[in-house]
Amino acid sequence: MLLYCFPHAGGAESLYRAWAEELAPDAEVRVLGRGSRPSTVAPAAPVTALASALADRLRAENGPFAFLGHSLGALIAFETARELRAKGAPGPHTLIASGHVAPHLPSPGPELAELPTEKFWEEVRLLGGTPPELMESEALREVAEPGLRAEFRAAEGYRYSPGLPLDCPVLALAGTEDDRAPAELMAPWRMHTTGDFELQPVPGGHFFIAENTARVLDSVRSRLTAAVR
Repeated sequence: MLLYCFPHAGGAESLYRAWAEELAPDAEVRVLGRGSRPSTVAPAAPVTALASALADRLRAENGPFAFLGHSLGALIAFETARELRAKGAPGPHTLIASGHVAPHLPSPGPELAELPTEKFWEEVRLLGGTPPELMESEALREVAEPGLRAEFRAAEGYRYSPGLPLDCPVLALAGTEDDRAPAELMAPWRMHTTGDFELQPVPGGHFFIAENTARVLDSVRSRLTAAVR
């Protein structure tokens, strides 16, 4: 089983690449982060445009695969699955949506993309999930800010377009202390599939995937194992 991971806004791909050894031999991890996105897609492209380009790239995939997305990555994974279906290509065997409210619901968190620089980085720090070396270096922040703002702009500009639900199982992972994606706003992910649905709470805040990695990987491994039976 191939596991395509869709990182959060500003997410370090190394977080997901580190899962490769832990999930072997059950899964081969591939990260669809900024560095692996199609060159035809602008940094500030809408989620749906990025999903369409990724679906074009993945539509020739022959073996079984699964999607896992965290925060913004959950939206991109969901829309990529929908784009694959629209293009007549096989979709994921399972979708793991982590740390984002159901697609049709507005996010309860503050919008960051248009904040002044000082306030922007204050909110990014409070949100967590950004590499410490970036937060500690003004020079690195200057370089990273345009791209990071573009990703937040894409997330905050996303609007769900009604359509047929997916037919693959969906696992929703919700941080027990996550104000941006509480369990009660992740439970409606069940509306977006005709397949099996499960909501699992995971101790931690918005970036429980880094705070409680072992628990997350146990859930992922169990879901992937079930998907290939």
